[in-house]
Amino acid sequence: MVEAPPASSNPIAFPQLDQAELDSLRPLASSCSFEDGQTVFRAGDADLDLFVVESGAIEIINPSDDNRHVVTHGPGQFAGDIDLLTRRPVIVTGIARGPTKLMRVAGPRLRELLNKIPALSGKVLIAAQERRRLLTEAGVLGLKVVGPGKCRDTMLVREFLFKNFVPFTWYDSASPQGQALMTSWGSPKKSPVIECGGGKLLINPGLRELAQGAGVWRHCPGDTVDLAIVGAGPAGMTAAVYAASEGLSTAVLDRLGPGGQAGGSSKIENFIGFPNGLSGAELAMRSVLQMLKFGAKMVAPVTVEHIQPAETAADTHALTLDCGTILRARTILVAAGVRWRKLEVPDCQRFESAGIHYACTSVEAMLYDKNDVAVVGAGNSAGQAAMFLADCCRDRTVHLLVRRQLGPGMSEYLVGRIRAAHNIRVHEGTEIASVLGQRRLEGVTLKSFDPDGDSQTQHESREALPLAAVFVFIGAEPGCSWLPQTVARDKLGYILTGTDALRSGQWPLTDREPCPLETTVPRILAAGDIRSGSTKRVGFAVGDGSLAVTCVHKLIAIRT
Repeated sequence: MVEAPPASSNPIAFPQLDQAELDSLRPLASSCSFEDGQTVFRAGDADLDLFVVESGAIEIINPSDDNRHVVTHGPGQFAGDIDLLTRRPVIVTGIARGPTKLMRVAGPRLRELLNKIPALSGKVLIAAQERRRLLTEAGVLGLKVVGPGKCRDTMLVREFLFKNFVPFTWYDSASPQGQALMTSWGSPKKSPVIECGGGKLLINPGLRELAQGAGVWRHCPGDTVDLAIVGAGPAGMTAAVYAASEGLSTAVLDRLGPGGQAGGSSKIENFIGFPNGLSGAELAMRSVLQMLKFGAKMVAPVTVEHIQPAETAADTHALTLDCGTILRARTILVAAGVRWRKLEVPDCQRFESAGIHYACTSVEAMLYDKNDVAVVGAGNSAGQAAMFLADCCRDRTVHLLVRRQLGPGMSEYLVGRIRAAHNIRVHEGTEIASVLGQRRLEGVTLKSFDPDGDSQTQHESREALPLAAVFVFIGAEPGCSWLPQTVARDKLGYILTGTDALRSGQWPLTDREPCPLETTVPRILAAGDIRSGSTKRVGFAVGDGSLAVTCVHKLIAIRT
């Protein structure tokens, strides 16, 4: 267990506001007082206000860990972490220590503070992220999740909570702690079991039920928006930040949560401005806080079932969502990304989330500590996963399986690190022939890659590798079958935009050409990996997202 540091020893997580900052805050705040021992806020409370201590103190305790002391905020300090912005249920409890006088900034005025007082905004946002990091490192936190580690349903719950920044502690149902919790909950017949706020239990819930129990779900707004963004990867989140900051009403929709393909990356090192790299989860969290700061709305999990394009320039597009809402939008940005290609090996689908994974974050990696694993693929995602798995457990061997040669499709810095890593074994010209195991993956057999696809001889020598897991990154394909057929695609299924849309012969207007990211349906745009001709890199997606907002402004101006 990691103890939280004293507030005075970590000025980033627990900054001291000076008198000028307190004075600038006062017009936005009301005053309130508490007696010693009174509860200021309680774990599970949603839509937390910002509390700034004028006199006395607020002690923060963690109810998920037997009310363990976290930190005490004194005069000039404030309580709260990222839930101040996400408006999720708070995960800790605040108790007044001594007669305590506070300034209270109500939730609706918090965005005003963040946008009108830049110096204070920076302190609050940076502290919020650092506090959540410290709390996460402290161990027992938030919701309790009990279920088998190598189980598809348990993995989906953990992935959803992880992608949506919901603090949780997972206990394997076979562990003593897991068994004790299940007994205390009446020994439910199914798993996973999630204990939410107030002791409410969810037993193998669907994503919508889980989102509601965890405080993630927000009903999609029924009002017309300037921009509806489908997909919360780097392209979609960038567009949301720029659009909301420039006064466009913006709603972001995603079937699982923020991050997209990048959210499954253990580390991104070639994204400008982050020389030490950052994880996909960090990028997603920072992006969400930034878009929420400017007033964009995030709705997940939600799926777009159908888009009814506008019939005239004066009409709006209608998006039918699986939650029953019909969202109307003046413009739509499709940034739904791509789907990882599945491993084409007989019988491998039964091991998905039970040894075969298509993402590599701490959620997946922690299941296989000290076990040998394999990574399949030759691109940057595969290279990052191999290095992450090798670094987080030096006692295991990571087998990198490459069909051709390592190098042409991967950044040079990654190739060099992989070659130098003592616990990575590179298999070139190799692919998986079969998977081994009963209920869980126990190993694979390898065969030489045949680019012509000819069947292998019966006498070919095959190497067997005992493995606990295989992480697969073998390319992707567009996930846009739900779009109207009037949205033109290239021969691989990626969406045509701009001049390509014009050349397709399906552009319907004669009075103007499409914007650079506009599809063959006016005022429906596409950005990021799903767009034909795009480079599958985070930086490129970010550029697409910012360009999309320029297009949106132009299209709204034309329409009005």
